[in-house]
Amino acid sequence: MVKGSPGRHSQRLSSMVATVLISGQISAAAWAQIPPLTINTEEYPPFNYRDSHGAVAGTATQLLRSALSQAGIEARFRVLPWARAYTEATLRDYHCVYSTTRTEAREALFHWVGPLVVNEWSVFGLAERQLKLTDLNDLRYWRVGSFRADAVGDYVANQGIEVLRAPSERENIARLEAGFLDVIVTGKATGEFIAKEQNIALQHLLTFFYAPLYLACHPSVPREMIERIQTHLDAQLAAEAMP
Repeated sequence: MVKGSPGRHSQRLSSMVATVLISGQISAAAWAQIPPLTINTEEYPPFNYRDSHGAVAGTATQLLRSALSQAGIEARFRVLPWARAYTEATLRDYHCVYSTTRTEAREALFHWVGPLVVNEWSVFGLAERQLKLTDLNDLRYWRVGSFRADAVGDYVANQGIEVLRAPSERENIARLEAGFLDVIVTGKATGEFIAKEQNIALQHLLTFFYAPLYLACHPSVPREMIERIQTHLDAQLAAEAMP
Protein backbone atom coordinates (compact mmCIF):
# COMPACT_ATOMS: atom_id res chain seq x y z
CA MET A 1 0.00 0.00 0.00
CA VAL A 2 1.35 3.42 -0.94
CA LYS A 3 1.07 5.96 1.86
CA GLY A 4 0.85 9.68 1.17
CA SER A 5 1.85 12.27 3.71
CA PRO A 6 -0.98 13.93 5.73
CA GLY A 7 0.25 17.30 4.49
CA ARG A 8 -0.14 16.35 0.83
CA HIS A 9 -3.59 14.85 1.42
CA SER A 10 -4.66 18.04 3.20
CA GLN A 11 -3.32 20.12 0.31
CA ARG A 12 -5.27 18.02 -2.23
CA LEU A 13 -8.46 18.33 -0.18
CA SER A 14 -7.99 22.08 0.21
CA SER A 15 -7.41 22.40 -3.54
CA MET A 16 -10.60 20.48 -4.33
CA VAL A 17 -12.62 22.55 -1.86
CA ALA A 18 -11.21 25.73 -3.40
CA THR A 19 -12.31 24.49 -6.82
CA VAL A 20 -15.79 23.90 -5.44
CA LEU A 21 -15.94 27.41 -4.03
CA ILE A 22 -14.89 28.92 -7.35
CA SER A 23 -17.07 26.79 -9.62
CA GLY A 24 -20.07 26.50 -7.31
CA GLN A 25 -20.39 22.80 -8.17
CA ILE A 26 -18.96 19.66 -6.63
CA SER A 27 -17.39 17.15 -9.00
CA ALA A 28 -17.69 13.46 -8.19
CA ALA A 29 -13.99 13.37 -7.27
CA ALA A 30 -14.26 16.37 -4.96
CA TRP A 31 -17.43 15.00 -3.37
CA ALA A 32 -15.67 11.75 -2.55
CA GLN A 33 -12.93 13.68 -0.72
CA ILE A 34 -15.34 15.51 1.61
CA PRO A 35 -15.37 13.79 5.01
CA PRO A 36 -18.64 12.80 6.74
CA LEU A 37 -20.33 15.71 8.48
CA THR A 38 -20.15 15.86 12.26
CA ILE A 39 -23.52 17.10 13.47
CA ASN A 40 -23.57 18.24 17.08
CA THR A 41 -26.64 18.80 19.18
CA GLU A 42 -27.68 19.06 22.81
CA GLU A 43 -30.31 17.67 25.16
CA TYR A 44 -33.24 19.86 24.09
CA PRO A 45 -36.29 17.59 23.86
CA PRO A 46 -38.56 17.03 22.05
CA PHE A 47 -36.46 18.43 19.18
CA ASN A 48 -33.14 16.70 19.92
CA TYR A 49 -32.06 14.42 22.76
CA ARG A 50 -30.55 11.03 23.57
CA ASP A 51 -33.21 8.34 23.96
CA SER A 52 -33.26 5.44 26.42
CA HIS A 53 -31.08 3.39 24.07
CA GLY A 54 -28.46 6.13 23.76
CA ALA A 55 -29.40 7.07 20.19
CA VAL A 56 -29.83 10.69 19.14
CA ALA A 57 -33.57 11.19 18.65
CA GLY A 58 -36.22 13.91 18.47
CA THR A 59 -38.44 15.59 15.90
CA ALA A 60 -35.69 17.81 14.46
CA THR A 61 -33.27 14.86 14.44
CA GLN A 62 -35.69 12.70 12.47
CA LEU A 63 -36.13 15.42 9.85
CA LEU A 64 -32.38 15.85 9.48
CA ARG A 65 -31.59 12.14 9.31
CA SER A 66 -34.17 11.68 6.57
CA ALA A 67 -32.99 14.69 4.54
CA LEU A 68 -29.34 13.63 4.81
CA SER A 69 -30.15 10.06 3.80
CA GLN A 70 -32.14 11.17 0.77
CA ALA A 71 -29.37 13.59 -0.18
CA GLY A 72 -26.77 10.80 0.01
CA ILE A 73 -24.72 12.63 2.65
CA GLU A 74 -22.99 10.72 5.41
CA ALA A 75 -23.04 12.22 8.90
CA ARG A 76 -22.49 11.27 12.50
CA PHE A 77 -24.63 12.76 15.29
CA ARG A 78 -23.33 13.66 18.75
CA VAL A 79 -25.00 15.03 21.90
CA LEU A 80 -22.80 17.54 23.75
CA PRO A 81 -23.27 20.42 26.18
CA TRP A 82 -24.74 23.25 24.11
CA ALA A 83 -21.83 25.69 24.50
CA ARG A 84 -19.35 23.07 23.24
CA ALA A 85 -21.66 21.86 20.44
CA TYR A 86 -22.09 25.42 19.19
CA THR A 87 -18.42 26.41 19.53
CA GLU A 88 -17.19 23.37 17.61
CA ALA A 89 -19.47 24.26 14.70
CA THR A 90 -17.98 27.77 14.57
CA LEU A 91 -14.37 26.55 14.64
CA ARG A 92 -14.09 23.10 13.06
CA ASP A 93 -14.37 22.16 9.40
CA TYR A 94 -17.35 20.02 8.36
CA HIS A 95 -19.06 20.46 11.73
CA CYS A 96 -22.69 21.53 12.14
CA VAL A 97 -24.98 22.20 15.10
CA TYR A 98 -28.74 22.09 15.66
CA SER A 99 -31.40 23.06 16.73
CA THR A 100 -30.01 26.59 16.37
CA THR A 101 -31.76 29.94 16.52
CA ARG A 102 -30.81 32.07 13.50
CA THR A 103 -29.91 35.46 14.94
CA GLU A 104 -28.30 38.50 13.33
CA ALA A 105 -25.11 37.94 15.33
CA ARG A 106 -24.86 34.33 14.13
CA GLU A 107 -25.93 34.83 10.51
CA ALA A 108 -22.49 35.23 8.89
CA LEU A 109 -20.87 32.48 10.97
CA PHE A 110 -22.66 29.57 9.29
CA HIS A 111 -24.34 28.09 6.26
CA TRP A 112 -27.97 27.47 7.22
CA VAL A 113 -30.53 24.70 6.58
CA GLY A 114 -34.11 25.00 7.73
CA PRO A 115 -36.22 25.86 9.46
CA LEU A 116 -36.60 22.45 11.07
CA VAL A 117 -39.12 23.33 13.78
CA VAL A 118 -40.44 26.44 15.54
CA ASN A 119 -39.51 27.10 19.16
CA GLU A 120 -42.03 28.94 21.34
CA TRP A 121 -39.97 31.03 23.79
CA SER A 122 -41.74 30.97 27.13
CA VAL A 123 -41.57 31.70 30.84
CA PHE A 124 -42.37 28.96 33.37
CA GLY A 125 -42.77 28.91 37.13
CA LEU A 126 -43.69 26.14 39.56
CA ALA A 127 -47.44 25.51 39.46
CA GLU A 128 -47.67 25.56 43.25
CA ARG A 129 -46.51 29.19 43.40
CA GLN A 130 -49.21 30.56 41.05
CA LEU A 131 -47.09 33.50 39.90
CA LYS A 132 -48.59 36.29 37.80
CA LEU A 133 -46.76 37.70 34.79
CA THR A 134 -47.90 40.44 32.43
CA ASP A 135 -44.78 40.88 30.29
CA LEU A 136 -41.01 40.41 30.36
CA ASN A 137 -40.49 43.56 32.43
CA ASP A 138 -41.96 41.71 35.42
CA LEU A 139 -38.95 39.39 35.35
CA ARG A 140 -36.75 42.17 36.75
CA TYR A 141 -38.10 41.36 40.22
CA TRP A 142 -37.52 37.62 40.05
CA ARG A 143 -34.64 35.16 39.87
CA VAL A 144 -34.58 34.05 36.23
CA GLY A 145 -32.87 30.90 34.99
CA SER A 146 -31.58 29.76 31.59
CA PHE A 147 -28.52 27.81 30.44
CA ARG A 148 -25.18 28.67 28.89
CA ALA A 149 -25.10 30.14 25.36
CA ASP A 150 -28.86 29.70 24.95
CA ALA A 151 -30.56 32.16 22.59
CA VAL A 152 -33.67 32.40 24.80
CA GLY A 153 -31.63 33.42 27.82
CA ASP A 154 -29.51 35.75 25.68
CA TYR A 155 -32.63 37.54 24.44
CA VAL A 156 -33.97 38.05 27.96
CA ALA A 157 -30.56 39.22 29.20
CA ASN A 158 -30.44 41.76 26.37
CA GLN A 159 -33.62 43.29 27.79
CA GLY A 160 -31.58 44.26 30.86
CA ILE A 161 -32.78 41.34 32.99
CA GLU A 162 -30.29 39.33 35.04
CA VAL A 163 -30.25 35.70 33.95
CA LEU A 164 -28.65 32.93 36.03
CA ARG A 165 -27.06 30.30 33.78
CA ALA A 166 -27.02 26.54 34.36
CA PRO A 167 -24.85 24.05 32.42
CA SER A 168 -27.93 22.47 30.80
CA GLU A 169 -31.69 22.77 30.45
CA ARG A 170 -32.36 19.84 32.79
CA GLU A 171 -30.16 21.46 35.46
CA ASN A 172 -32.03 24.72 34.89
CA ILE A 173 -35.37 23.06 35.66
CA ALA A 174 -33.86 21.21 38.63
CA ARG A 175 -32.77 24.56 40.10
CA LEU A 176 -36.32 25.86 39.69
CA GLU A 177 -37.76 22.86 41.51
CA ALA A 178 -35.18 23.24 44.31
CA GLY A 179 -36.22 26.86 44.89
CA PHE A 180 -33.02 28.50 43.62
CA LEU A 181 -35.01 30.22 40.87
CA ASP A 182 -38.42 31.86 40.61
CA VAL A 183 -38.89 31.29 36.88
CA ILE A 184 -37.08 29.83 33.88
CA VAL A 185 -37.08 30.97 30.26
CA THR A 186 -37.02 28.18 27.70
CA GLY A 187 -38.85 26.65 24.76
CA LYS A 188 -42.43 25.75 25.65
CA ALA A 189 -42.25 22.23 24.20
CA THR A 190 -38.91 21.61 25.94
CA GLY A 191 -40.09 22.85 29.32
CA GLU A 192 -43.22 20.71 29.15
CA PHE A 193 -41.30 17.63 27.95
CA ILE A 194 -38.71 17.74 30.76
CA ALA A 195 -41.32 18.63 33.40
CA LYS A 196 -43.37 15.57 32.44
CA GLU A 197 -40.25 13.40 32.33
CA GLN A 198 -39.23 14.51 35.85
CA ASN A 199 -42.78 14.70 37.24
CA ILE A 200 -42.54 18.44 37.97
CA ALA A 201 -45.70 20.56 37.83
CA LEU A 202 -44.88 23.71 35.86
CA GLN A 203 -47.07 26.71 35.09
CA HIS A 204 -46.75 28.34 31.67
CA LEU A 205 -46.74 32.07 32.40
CA LEU A 206 -46.02 33.75 29.08
CA THR A 207 -44.95 33.17 25.48
CA PHE A 208 -42.91 36.09 24.15
CA PHE A 209 -41.42 34.96 20.82
CA TYR A 210 -41.68 32.28 18.11
CA ALA A 211 -38.21 31.30 16.85
CA PRO A 212 -37.57 28.98 13.88
CA LEU A 213 -34.73 26.54 14.57
CA TYR A 214 -32.09 25.54 12.00
CA LEU A 215 -29.09 23.37 11.22
CA ALA A 216 -26.04 25.67 11.25
CA CYS A 217 -22.93 24.44 9.42
CA HIS A 218 -19.34 25.64 9.36
CA PRO A 219 -18.58 27.57 6.12
CA SER A 220 -16.29 24.72 5.01
CA VAL A 221 -19.43 22.72 4.17
CA PRO A 222 -19.95 23.42 0.44
CA ARG A 223 -22.99 25.42 -0.63
CA GLU A 224 -24.08 22.65 -3.00
CA MET A 225 -24.21 20.23 -0.09
CA ILE A 226 -26.24 22.72 1.96
CA GLU A 227 -28.64 23.24 -0.94
CA ARG A 228 -29.03 19.50 -1.43
CA ILE A 229 -29.98 19.01 2.23
CA GLN A 230 -32.36 21.98 2.04
CA THR A 231 -34.08 20.59 -1.06
CA HIS A 232 -34.78 17.24 0.57
CA LEU A 233 -35.85 18.88 3.84
CA ASP A 234 -38.32 21.13 1.98
CA ALA A 235 -39.74 18.14 0.11
CA GLN A 236 -40.18 16.21 3.34
CA LEU A 237 -41.90 19.11 5.12
CA ALA A 238 -44.17 19.67 2.12
CA ALA A 239 -45.15 15.98 2.10
CA GLU A 240 -45.94 16.06 5.82
CA ALA A 241 -48.09 19.16 5.37
CA MET A 242 -50.29 17.48 2.77
CA PRO A 243 -53.74 16.37 4.04
